[in-house]
Amino acid sequence: MTELGIVDIREIIRTLKTVHDYDFTNYALTSFKQRLERLMVMYGIGSPENLLIKLREDLPFFDTFLNEIAVPSTEMFRDPSLWRWLREEYFPAALSRNTGKFKIWLPACVSGAELYSLAILLTESGWLDKVSITASCFSNKGIETIRQGSYEAKKMEVSEENYKRFNGTKELSAYYKADHGILFRQVSLIDTVEFKKLTINFDNAPQNNKLILFRNNLIYYNPTHQDKVLRLLHESLSVSGTLVTGIRERIPGVNTGRDFEVLNESESVYRKRTPN
Repeated sequence: MTELGIVDIREIIRTLKTVHDYDFTNYALTSFKQRLERLMVMYGIGSPENLLIKLREDLPFFDTFLNEIAVPSTEMFRDPSLWRWLREEYFPAALSRNTGKFKIWLPACVSGAELYSLAILLTESGWLDKVSITASCFSNKGIETIRQGSYEAKKMEVSEENYKRFNGTKELSAYYKADHGILFRQVSLIDTVEFKKLTINFDNAPQNNKLILFRNNLIYYNPTHQDKVLRLLHESLSVSGTLVTGIRERIPGVNTGRDFEVLNESESVYRKRTPN
């Protein structure tokens, strides 16, 4: 496998900025390097020079790159205690005081695991018609994959265990089927979801969201980009809106004091602080 050096990565970042106006300068370098090398193996690209050529000249490959460079896909109902809390405490209270559609945004979707988990929770609780969901992906390929419902079979075993711990009302297998060794989730669950392509700078984020699920993403950014993304997420929330990050992701103290207050510390849930 070709190992990329720091000079190679800097040239790739420079090319992406110059040619496509996508700036990866503030992505965590180690993770970015690993995903670039994985991409080269997947598509048989033998040298940094050939990768640069494809990134410059092959637009379909650039879309593939955006999909593959995103945060690796996760299992469904990851951290079941969060999903139980959303079902048993958060949604009953939030929906009872809401008027109109309750706007939920999932930025940076990759596999659709979070989206389908949310849709199952809302369906089983009878709340799906009360919400409006927007799911954003960095690539058109990501949107297409989620809409088709395909999912890695190796992720399903742990997803089923998570669903049991979530205490769902059915078996998770009720929501997917196997076809020639490939798993397809029940796409009717996401019929009403609006999909939007998102820039890596988050400058086209939907506004006035009541709830944002953005889990296990901040760890792939350096502190500068973390602060920028958190600021944009804060701006896209409605008054007293809620942001959920990963359980190992804590909003830095300066932002917690200025922009957010802790709603559920153990699950890394924050509420937009109301201006005085």
